[in-house]
Amino acid sequence: MRALLPFAVLLLLSSTPSRAQDPAPRYLDAIREELDRLELAPSCEAVDAVRARCELRDVSRDGRSELLAHVVYSDESDTVYVYVPRLAIAPAGAPGTDAVLRRIAELNWSMLATKLEWNGSDGELRLSGVLHTDSSFDRRAFRNLVRVVISLARRHGPDLSRLAADEG
Repeated sequence: MRALLPFAVLLLLSSTPSRAQDPAPRYLDAIREELDRLELAPSCEAVDAVRARCELRDVSRDGRSELLAHVVYSDESDTVYVYVPRLAIAPAGAPGTDAVLRRIAELNWSMLATKLEWNGSDGELRLSGVLHTDSSFDRRAFRNLVRVVISLARRHGPDLSRLAADEG
């Protein structure tokens, strides 16, 4: 019996939860796997037991430009929010901002799974999309959403930046 005591103590200590074993958000591992599969070199972390965030970089085919994107996941709201920040900066009252806002309205009318958002307080323009995860995590839909957000950011970002920089 005494010979088994050290093994029982070791077993008990190894089963005690540690900080590293804290529960992570339900689909964080799947999100990491799919971003790796897309070769986007994600850096992901659990914010707490129900929320996580990832940062990823998409390098253009010619290697001359890099696009930063983010993924924010919440078990509370059952959503994955994918966005490209600072696609352009169009401060309120700047000469090119009216043209940017008109173009955003035109583009939002034609986009199905994504939208352009403008923050009037700092002028940030971002492109985003949301995937709902209330019943399951659809890996294919997630990969598609990430691809579409990045593709549309590459397509429309330069034009929106040019409009924002226009002096009128």
